[in-house]
Amino acid sequence: MIQAMRTLENLHRTPLRMPLLPPSGLRRGALAATIALATALVAGCASSGKRGEIKPEAQLLGIELRGDTETERYDLNGDGRPDLFRIYLLKGPKDEPEKRTRVLARQDLDLNFDDSVDVRRTFNEEGVVVREEMDLDFDGKFDAVDHYSNGSLYRRDMALNFEAKPSIVKYYNNNQLVRKERDTRGDGLMDTFEYYDGGRLLRVGIDRDGDQTPDVYTENTTSPPAAMEPNAPGDSKPTGDSKPADDKTPADDTNNK
Repeated sequence: MIQAMRTLENLHRTPLRMPLLPPSGLRRGALAATIALATALVAGCASSGKRGEIKPEAQLLGIELRGDTETERYDLNGDGRPDLFRIYLLKGPKDEPEKRTRVLARQDLDLNFDDSVDVRRTFNEEGVVVREEMDLDFDGKFDAVDHYSNGSLYRRDMALNFEAKPSIVKYYNNNQLVRKERDTRGDGLMDTFEYYDGGRLLRVGIDRDGDQTPDVYTENTTSPPAAMEPNAPGDSKPTGDSKPADDKTPADDTNNK
């Protein structure tokens, strides 16, 4: 899974036209391939977390203008149905169209061509990605959510049990994993806490009474440095549990999942 996540940020030049994937039945053994393929497609459209260019393999089906929102619909597999949606917000005086500008607010991708959004990228008012959501098992619900600050990954939520609440939450700082929280009991509460420094596991905390605070710690004295976790280009904000300022997006009210 870690290797697949690392691959995600390196596939910016992958063409948009990709083979059809099975619509259901995907489980943990195939998650790595799904994540790599999904982000390869999206990254080709939004390289380095900023506005990207649609590849020539994608066919523009039409543009819908509704109020201050403009939506481009693209066909990726040649079946005449939209698979990629790029939603822009129009800024500027309405009575002076020549002065209006477009801001990319959201990008939705139907990865397996079943008319349901499988990958969603949300951007702030500068066109920089602040959130990426992925439906890993194609059931219509997002299972993995990446959070970005200034275009850099600082938190990753993963529901590997394919339930509503994440079973693993990872926190990053300066391109490295610094903390990992796990729900090992399946009750929706984090009970295992791993702390890292320089890629090395330092200690593990266990919550025994269900208050999501470690009660006992085990120090690690033997583990070699872990592989560096993936990160988007750029410098990270200091890691924390609070939502960074640039998580405010112009597309928070355009959810169609």
